[in-house]
Amino acid sequence: MTVKIERGQGSTSILALVAAARVAVGAVMILAPSRIFSPGSGTETLLMRTIGIRDVVIGSGACAAWARGEQGELQRWATAGLASDGADFVTGLRSKPLVGSKSALIATLSPVPFVAAGILGLTRGLRKP
Repeated sequence: MTVKIERGQGSTSILALVAAARVAVGAVMILAPSRIFSPGSGTETLLMRTIGIRDVVIGSGACAAWARGEQGELQRWATAGLASDGADFVTGLRSKPLVGSKSALIATLSPVPFVAAGILGLTRGLRKP
C-alpha cells in the first residue's frame, strides 16, 4: 500500500530540499570537483567523484519518491542519506592523523548542514498532527 502525501507538509518540504541539494552538490562533485576542493592527485579527484555519484543516487531516489507523493519511500531515502552523512561526519572526526587539522575540520563540518536538515525533516515527520 502506498501512502500519498501533500507536498506542502513541513517535513516533506525539508526532505525534498535536502534531496535536491544533495543532487546539486553531487553533480558538482562529479562534473567539477575542483570547485569544491583543490585536488592533490587523481586519486583524490576519483574519490570526490565517487562521493558525488553516491549523493546523486540517494538524492535522485528521494526526489523521485517526493514527486510520486510517497512519504514512506521519501523517508527511507532520507534515512539512507542521513546514515551516509552521519558516517561522513564520524569519519571526519577521526581523520586528523591522516589529513591534518584543517582538512579534518573541513571533512567533519561539511556534512553537518545535511545531517541537521535530515534530522529535522525526519523528526518532524514523526510528529502527530
